[in-house]
Amino acid sequence: LDANIQRACEAIAAQNMSKGCIIVMQVGSGQILASTSMPEFDPDDIAASIRADDTSLINRSLSAFSAGSVFKVVLAAAAYAQGLDWFTYDCTGSIQTAGETFRCALGRAHGTVNLRGALEQSCNTYFIELGRLLGAQRIRKMAETLGFGTATQLAPGLQGASGTLPDAAALENPGELATFSFGQGALTVTPLQITAMMNTVANGGVYRTPAFVQGIVDADGTLTGQTRAADTRTVFDAATARVLRSMLASVVSEGIGSEAQPKTGTAGGKTGTAQTGQYDENGEELLNYWFSGFYPADDPRYTITVLQDGILKPETSSAAIFAKVTEILAVWENS
Repeated sequence: LDANIQRACEAIAAQNMSKGCIIVMQVGSGQILASTSMPEFDPDDIAASIRADDTSLINRSLSAFSAGSVFKVVLAAAAYAQGLDWFTYDCTGSIQTAGETFRCALGRAHGTVNLRGALEQSCNTYFIELGRLLGAQRIRKMAETLGFGTATQLAPGLQGASGTLPDAAALENPGELATFSFGQGALTVTPLQITAMMNTVANGGVYRTPAFVQGIVDADGTLTGQTRAADTRTVFDAATARVLRSMLASVVSEGIGSEAQPKTGTAGGKTGTAQTGQYDENGEELLNYWFSGFYPADDPRYTITVLQDGILKPETSSAAIFAKVTEILAVWENS
């Protein structure tokens, strides 16, 4: 972790979210520069957090949550891998699949959309149809290659949760495949996995395992050796990564991710609002609010993920928090 970026992200989190996390990853190296989790706990008084029962002892960066539309990036990548990037669809705001009705947010009809437009507007019905064309096996394969469904190994004795990637048998059900295609249903992911996925797009199609730890030091602080070799693999080619970056930049410049627009420069990324199946005392469902993206859009140096989990509605959107993080990164670079 970089101490300055970490402290700045902790301050942004404390000022703007009651529950959630912020992760900042360096694109080329895969090194994690900051990882916050709210609510915080006092390491000198763990008992207070246990008594409070406020989930402060959960490291949200490493824990699994419902994903929502940030997962649509996986289908976009799979579409290019299978030559389905041409696919267009006439969205009427809802679609019938296996006797169930699935809707876009607010039942909004997006009209005829291609892949770029579907990402910009986060059109659920488009991705349900795209998922049907791709099939469960191809989506799962892309998701697995991007690190989903597998625990992220960080250091000896330290790993992120594996999350839940629905198995092929479950996805034979058309309804299950439909919900999976827009990031809902049985699927769960960690913010760290989402960061690694988005970083693959930013890094020209090359996946890098997020690196928290460089190695073990001796009593004098001398590095005695690296703890592990980073997992690096090419998931898709640089040309596909370029197009995906362009589309995700359009989400910010033209689409529903406009609040992520930095004050300086450009950014790309994807919003996500995920149902949790959890409700407050008034019967209103608590939701997960995501934004994951990269900065700057044209030459990404940082991948940033913001999650606010299990709340009704955030005071500050996750996209707007992302923009605040880009501001501190711009200051850090120029200092």
